[in-house]
Formats: sequence, C-alpha cells, structure tokens
Amino acid sequence: MLRRLAVLVSAALLALGAPGLSTAPAQARATAVVEDVFSPLTLGGYCAAQVNPTSDIGFYNGWLNCYDMAASGLVFTGAGNPGQACVYYHPTWSLIGYSQGVGQALLCRYSV
Repeated sequence: MLRRLAVLVSAALLALGAPGLSTAPAQARATAVVEDVFSPLTLGGYCAAQVNPTSDIGFYNGWLNCYDMAASGLVFTGAGNPGQACVYYHPTWSLIGYSQGVGQALLCRYSV
C-alpha cells in the first residue's frame, strides 16, 4: 500500500513539474563577432580627442597616423594606437583584433 502511495505521489509531482525534480540545463550565453570599419574621417574624431585637438583625419597603415587638413595640405599631428581607437569607439565591447580596411580605414573585430 505504501509503495502505491509513493508511486502516485511521485507521478503527481512529475506531472505538476515540481521544482528540483526536473530542471532544464542552464543556457550558455551566445557571443557574436562583430566587425566595424572606421574611415579616415571617423578616425579623425579619435585623433582630435586622444592625440591632438587640431587633428582632422587619421589613416591606418600598420599604425594610426593623425593629420590636420591645412590649406597647404596634410600636416602630421601625431600617432595614435589603433587598438585604443577601436576601444574608444566601443568601450563596452571586447576587442579581438584589428586590421587595415579599404582606403587606409581601420577594421576592428569585437566579441559582443
């Protein structure tokens, strides 16, 4: 008699979905790789904020060089760090790496 009662109680608990008896496995958070391209004019914003306030434009060609667009042409204003430029634009994303894009743009890869 006790055996039948135990079977009935456990069957009822399973049918009701009693906590602790059957739980779904924890879901892992999915991450995605995002690429963002920063043009020389966009890089000028980083250059003006972090390298030299007179900077208007920045070119990435192995390193980030900043320039002022003067009437006489481009005037070098300093060098910036391409990794720091990527973090400057997306400070909450995890930087994976960076490379050169078309037209000396900076291509940044993030894990979000």
